[in-house]
Amino acid sequence: MIKFLHSKLFLSLTLFAAFAFSSTAQVTVDEYYQPATGKTGSELKTALHNIIKGHTELPYSTKSASDTYNVWEALEETDEDPSNSDNVILIYTGRSIPKSEKSKNSEQDYWNREHIWAKSHGLGDPYEDLGAATDIHALRACDASVNSARSNKFFDNGGNAHSEANLCFYDSDSWEPRDAVKGDIARMIFYMAVRYENENGETDLELTDDMSYSTISDKTPVFGKLETLKIWNSQDPVDDTEKSRNEKIYTIQNNRNPFIDHPEWVDEVWTTVVDTESPEVSELSPSNETTNISLTANCIIKFNEDIAEGTGSVIIKKYDDDSVFETLTIPSVRLNYTSNQLLINPEAKFEEGTKYYVIIDNGVITDASSNSFDGISDKEVWNFTTTYSSPSIVEFSPEDDSESVSVDTDLEITFDKDVKAGDGSVRIFNGSTEIEIPTSDASVTFNGEQVTINIAEDLAVNTEYYVIIDENAIVSANGAAFAGISSDTDWSFTTELPTGIDDFNAGNDPSFYPNPAKNEIRIKNRQDVESMHISNLTGRNIMEIKSPDTRISITNLPKGMYFVTFITKNGNRVTKKLLKR
Repeated sequence: MIKFLHSKLFLSLTLFAAFAFSSTAQVTVDEYYQPATGKTGSELKTALHNIIKGHTELPYSTKSASDTYNVWEALEETDEDPSNSDNVILIYTGRSIPKSEKSKNSEQDYWNREHIWAKSHGLGDPYEDLGAATDIHALRACDASVNSARSNKFFDNGGNAHSEANLCFYDSDSWEPRDAVKGDIARMIFYMAVRYENENGETDLELTDDMSYSTISDKTPVFGKLETLKIWNSQDPVDDTEKSRNEKIYTIQNNRNPFIDHPEWVDEVWTTVVDTESPEVSELSPSNETTNISLTANCIIKFNEDIAEGTGSVIIKKYDDDSVFETLTIPSVRLNYTSNQLLINPEAKFEEGTKYYVIIDNGVITDASSNSFDGISDKEVWNFTTTYSSPSIVEFSPEDDSESVSVDTDLEITFDKDVKAGDGSVRIFNGSTEIEIPTSDASVTFNGEQVTINIAEDLAVNTEYYVIIDENAIVSANGAAFAGISSDTDWSFTTELPTGIDDFNAGNDPSFYPNPAKNEIRIKNRQDVESMHISNLTGRNIMEIKSPDTRISITNLPKGMYFVTFITKNGNRVTKKLLKR
């Protein structure tokens, strides 16, 4: 490995030399940048990054036996006063100060280490993180109090003169250095944005013109102001002092600042493209001439680039008579700009089966370069027709969950609009049987908003029923389908218990209760009962019980009407009707 002498004699000999030295071989500046030859834009930026990455990282303060320099020692060489080797030159004041006067204990007129790319904008903690926070290409000797005044502000023109660094100007978000180092500072910032590209755990440093990031200390890895730095690069060309510093850093850190060697590359990497094109529509939703649009639909217009709020109005009109349905004027909470789209959220609900069109004033939509979208003035560009809404039920008869409904009842449904027969059936269930009636059947009549379903046979007494209606079995006059009823709990009812069921509870005859019954019956006056028989209405014997107990389970009997016969010990018969629920 070649050892380098760090003497003034050696540096003076190499100040304008055509060769630069790496840790392993001698190469010319042209050879050093050979992989970047012929490249521009992002390709050039990537090529330069690959050339300058992997430099020798310095400790910020304390060094180990394997370290040749720490940052303090490196700055003593790179920022040395050429007229006094015991001093360094301070970046913002230009003042020469003894190297020994380091501000390690917050001495305000001593010098400390200024991060030209402020630490709070993505560099990390220099006491812990090597790399960006200790890269001496962007570290300079600086008056301690001036360093504090500059803080983490971006670089830009303007402001008030600083009382100590009186050739520098500042305001709430920017710092303007003295003219003699504006180009130097710009090229340091450009170096950092190329050197650190989110590789091997390093941050990705980027440049911006957005000054809102300037005083934010949230580690956002951006810095600026880009356009001002580009101007400073041109206004303050590279001088011999800056070239000398670049050679010293190459010796210490083993990489170069490309923008000192080739300041013209700044414009090659950060090319300014003037956008003069207006935003162009890429998508409309609903699409032009679309039908069956929801009555509560939003209208969305998308563009080929990000857009911003301008001035003017969006107007929705009825197509047939050009009457205004709704006008939304900026600023409006119903005009929402997000990325490359504008969402139009009408306040009113659209009318059924109506054709609308959208008008957009010129200037309602702009891009980042203040180019305005021409707008839409022709009703044929963006129009759509709304759908007809589905019918919904207003009332049932019998009502849901009603009881004691007549066994010869008809079913009636009242809708919110005129309806007619569709394709499907009304189905009436009692758990074991189903009655299906197509809505096209003559037993189903439609009268405006009302539908009547005539059930040909009487329903079973004291029985729970529920009604299911097929989807599309009933439609509106305009063909919009009723969604139907699919749940057995939406419309149910229980039929009446007819009068006239025998109840011989008087006297000492055997009898039972309750009647109607669901799970069991209880026997009264059973002392003379020899057997008990339960038969259906056809006379078929269903159950026979010898010497019945007080409680008789009827859980397994299907719902319906039965006869219960008691046979006494002397041969008498007592028969009663039982209604099983």
